[in-house]
Amino acid sequence: MGAQKFPKDKVPVKLDMFVRMEANLVSREEKLLKLFGVDIHTATPREINNCDATMCRWRKHPMYDAIWKDELASQDYEDYSLSRKVLRKAMRQEADQWLAMQSAVNVMNSSGKRIYGDEDRAVTVKVEGLPEIGSPDQE
Repeated sequence: MGAQKFPKDKVPVKLDMFVRMEANLVSREEKLLKLFGVDIHTATPREINNCDATMCRWRKHPMYDAIWKDELASQDYEDYSLSRKVLRKAMRQEADQWLAMQSAVNVMNSSGKRIYGDEDRAVTVKVEGLPEIGSPDQE
């Protein structure tokens, strides 16, 4: 019975679940139990080694990075909305005026980029005055 090979352009459910678990810092024990049904306390060393080898092989899958980045992006969206709530709450409080001012400055700095776009990253290329190279017929 050979090792199960996943196609390079498709992502099976187990592989997707594994990558998302890794991105969420799930423990090795939980991964073994959830993905393979192996309890680390009662399993033989061979079973644990087989699971570890499979997870190592999954880390080399071409779609691993794309899934990892997708999971981190979803975490970033959640973190960003939470940080915005904290920032807005800090900006509106009356007790610590320094904190309110710093929060307001942070909001202004970050909102300008979102509202007006990334104008500072725009690159304009102009090609003018191309030289006359000629052709071999002109000699």
